[in-house]
Amino acid sequence: MPTYHLVICLILVLNCLEGSSSWSTSREPVVAFTAKLSKDTTVRGHGIVKYDSVITNIGRAYNPKSGIFTAPYDGLYTITGTLMSLPSNSVHLRINKNGQKMSLLYSASKTYPQSGQTLHLLLNKGDRIWIQNANPQTAKLHDHGSYNLFSVILVHVTHV
Repeated sequence: MPTYHLVICLILVLNCLEGSSSWSTSREPVVAFTAKLSKDTTVRGHGIVKYDSVITNIGRAYNPKSGIFTAPYDGLYTITGTLMSLPSNSVHLRINKNGQKMSLLYSASKTYPQSGQTLHLLLNKGDRIWIQNANPQTAKLHDHGSYNLFSVILVHVTHV
């Protein structure tokens, strides 16, 4: 049996033994999404990146038309963003929570560097997360469905 199957079995057994634990998977709502860019994309100055190819959207908290994730529950969330720009430009993208910068992604010009950030944030129901161009000039992102991702998962609900 592969190691990950053993780990999953152990977690399930521990959850059963804990019974009343708030970490029990049987009571936790599931919220998770991952979206990527399907093609090279130009984002206007300070514009929100709209990740158009949705891989997963459990809980439907991500809106691909706006590029915004809205937290459906109070809880601890893991947010991940990755970036690769075209060699013709350097790019700074901001990961925002309700308009406040939480982190930056950077990709230099004249090469194909990739960068990524992962954040663990406490969010309140209704908080909004998005990734946007941090600069006033347009940003040219390089992609063919692999390099530029935006992903959020609910790790634990703090209030229902």
